[in-house]
Amino acid sequence: MKTKKQKRVAKSAEALAFSNVHRAFIVCLILGMMIFLLQNAFLTYKTMKQTARTIQQSASAQTSEKVNESLKLLKSLASLPIFYDPGIAWEEKVAKLDQINEYYGYMFICYVDEDIVVYTLGEEPASLASRDHMQKVYASKQPYVTDSFVAGADGKTLNYTVIVPLLQDGVMTGSLFATVVLDDTSALLQEITSTTTADAVLIGSKGQVMCSTNDTPYGASILNILSGYNLSHVTADQIEEQMLNRQAGSFQSRSGADLMYTEYGPVENANWDIVVTVSFWPEFFSILPSAGFVLLGMLLLLSGVYYFVNHHARLQAKSIETMVKSVQEIQKKVCQGNDSTELFDYENIIQLSSKGLNDDLTGAFTRVIFLDRAEAMLREKQANRDGQLFALCFIDLDDLKTLNDHNGHLAGDMALQRIGALLREYGAKYDGLVGRYGGDEFILILRDIDSREELDAVLKELVGRLKFNVRCEDKEIATHCSIGASIWHQELTLGMLIANADKALYDVKCHGKANYSIFMYGEHDEI
Repeated sequence: MKTKKQKRVAKSAEALAFSNVHRAFIVCLILGMMIFLLQNAFLTYKTMKQTARTIQQSASAQTSEKVNESLKLLKSLASLPIFYDPGIAWEEKVAKLDQINEYYGYMFICYVDEDIVVYTLGEEPASLASRDHMQKVYASKQPYVTDSFVAGADGKTLNYTVIVPLLQDGVMTGSLFATVVLDDTSALLQEITSTTTADAVLIGSKGQVMCSTNDTPYGASILNILSGYNLSHVTADQIEEQMLNRQAGSFQSRSGADLMYTEYGPVENANWDIVVTVSFWPEFFSILPSAGFVLLGMLLLLSGVYYFVNHHARLQAKSIETMVKSVQEIQKKVCQGNDSTELFDYENIIQLSSKGLNDDLTGAFTRVIFLDRAEAMLREKQANRDGQLFALCFIDLDDLKTLNDHNGHLAGDMALQRIGALLREYGAKYDGLVGRYGGDEFILILRDIDSREELDAVLKELVGRLKFNVRCEDKEIATHCSIGASIWHQELTLGMLIANADKALYDVKCHGKANYSIFMYGEHDEI
C-alpha cells in the first residue's frame, strides 16, 4: 500500500511532467500554425503577382491578335482594285464584301466612299460623317479600332468596329470597316481566367468598362471603380493618366478586409487597356487544399511528438514514484544487508513523409503519379477490350532552351503553363490522363477514340492549337510543339508504349518539328 506521502509526491511529479508537456505542445502548435499561415500568405502574395502578370500579358496578347486578324483582312481587301474603280457600281463592291463576309462571319463588312457615305445591300446609303471615329480615320488616313457600342436589332448586342482607309496615291478615296461582336472578346477573357481566381476587365479609350469577367457593369468608369479602393502609393487619377498614355503598370489596393494586386497594360492595335486583379482571400483559399497536405503532415508530426513525449513523461512520473518507494524499501533493507537495482530504457522514433500529386506550373500529374495511374488504365483496357483506341502521346515544346535563353524563363513558363492547360482539356475530353514527364515534355493518354481516322484528326487539331504566341516583355514569341504517338496493342506494355511514342517524337524532330507522328505496332506511320 502507498503511503499518503508517496501518493502526494507521485501526483506532484506527474502533474509537473504533464504540465510541461502540455505547455510545450500548445506553444509548438501555435507557432506551427503561425508559420503555416505566414508561409501561405507569402506564397499567396507571390502567386497573386505572378497570376496577374501572366493573365494580363496573355489577355492583352490574344485580344490584340484578335483585332489584328480583322485589320489584316481589311488591309488585304483594301488592296483590291475593285474598290478604287469609280466605274464599278457600289452594289458590286458591297456584294463582293458580303461574299467574303459569309466565310469570316463578321456582323457585317461595309464599304464607305470618300464622302463618308456607307453602302449596304438592301438599304439606302447613309452618311457617317457625324461619327467621330469616321472623322478621325478620314483626317488621319490611318486604321482605327473603335470602342464598343450597343447595336443590333435587340438593342443589347455589343460590337466594335475596325476601319481601314482606302488610299490611292496618298488620296483618301473611301474606307472599309468590319463590325465585330464583342462577345468573342468577352469569351476570350473568361477562358483565360477560368483556371484562376483572377478578374479581367477590358477598358475603352475613354476609361469606360467594355466587358469583364466579373459583375462590373458595362460603361462604368474605371476612375469611379478605383475610387472605391484604398490604393497604396498611387492615386486613381495617376492610374487613369497612365492608361490614357498607353503605359503599363501595377498597384496594390484594399477593399474592406480583402487585399488585391492589379496589373494593367495597353492592347496593341486598339486604344484599349486590360486590367487584371487578383484578390488575396480567394487566392489564399484556392491554395489551401494543396497546402492542406503540409498542414496535415505538421499536425500528425506534432501529434506524434506529443504522444511520445507524453508517454515519456508518464514513464518518468512512474519512475519517480518507483524511486521514492525503492528508497523507502532500501532504508528498511539496509539493516538486513539487502540491495536492489532497477533499470529503465526509453526509445522514441518518428518519421513522416509526404509527396505532391500535381506539377505546380502546369497542373498536370507528376511523373510518378502519372505512371501509376497509367498502369491502372492499361490494366483496365486489357480487361475490357471495348474496340476503342488507347493512344499514348509524347508532347515536346520545341526549342525551350532557345526560348528561355533569348526571352527569359518567364516566357518558357508561360508557354508550359498554356500547354499544360490545353493538354488537360484534351485529357478530360477524351477520358484520358496528362502528366509532366520532364522539363519540356508532357505525356498524354487518349482513350475515347473510335478509329485511326479520328486519332489523326485529334492530333492534327492538337498540333494546330499548340501553335501559339507568348507575349512577354512587349514581344510576341511564336511557339510550337511536336507530338509522337503510339497505339496500344495487346502485346505492348506501358514501357513499350512510351518507348514507341518517343521514337515517333524523334522522327518529328528530325523532319522539321511542329507536327505529329504515329508509331503503330508492326508499322510506323509518319504524317
